[in-house]
Amino acid sequence: MNSTTIPETIMQHEYLTIGQLAAYLGWTPRFIEGLVRGERLPGLEIDSQWKFRRNDVVEWLEKKIQTLDTIRVTELETTMETSLLADGIFRTTRTDRLTSRLPLQGIALDLPLTTKFDVLRELSALAEATGLLLDREYLLTSLVDRESLCSTAIPGGVALCHPRRPIPSVIQRQFLCFLRTAKPIDFGAEDGEGTSAYFLLCATDARSHLHGLARLARILQGGTLSELNSATSAENIQEILAGAEAKIQDRK
Repeated sequence: MNSTTIPETIMQHEYLTIGQLAAYLGWTPRFIEGLVRGERLPGLEIDSQWKFRRNDVVEWLEKKIQTLDTIRVTELETTMETSLLADGIFRTTRTDRLTSRLPLQGIALDLPLTTKFDVLRELSALAEATGLLLDREYLLTSLVDRESLCSTAIPGGVALCHPRRPIPSVIQRQFLCFLRTAKPIDFGAEDGEGTSAYFLLCATDARSHLHGLARLARILQGGTLSELNSATSAENIQEILAGAEAKIQDRK
């Protein structure tokens, strides 16, 4: 079944069948069954059939997307992109590159922060500086709420921060921010290492959120993170990320 035949509203249902989830994410039912058994994708077996709650799946993806094979991450990204284009949310993939949504005002380097809350507060301030956020305190509360579930930090010294849910009521459109701390801090990464690079992804809907998450995971492959840690200016950060994203799109 083509993913574009699955309406977005279906993801608001309490439980999804494995077929509905597979069509929405662009994966095969067999692959999802393997994730349930091997990677602990949260699901329930009801009357001998697997059922999945939308929010549980999204939260699992947020935490585990960097552990997935590149092919699977690309399938997820492509499926979300196709759906967003079909619904007119994306105009074209060239003009709606994720890195085009990272304004200079949303970038800060080498800040002397020492706690997780300091980082979340500063990310909220950067979001407000972009002019695309309507309620800074609402965003900060949502970021704190999301981190209370589990850390958005992933191995390698980077965190993919975001609100617990898409926040269309307080942002004008999807945007991205980037923050680098002067020293790594304990942000709760599974590898126990400190985190110094932080992205903030704010989206208006679940598909844009998943697409952005998958795109970021691909952008950060290879040596991109090392380049970001060595960047000397906000303009340099933009150039590094735009170059990495262009390479991804050129391979399609």
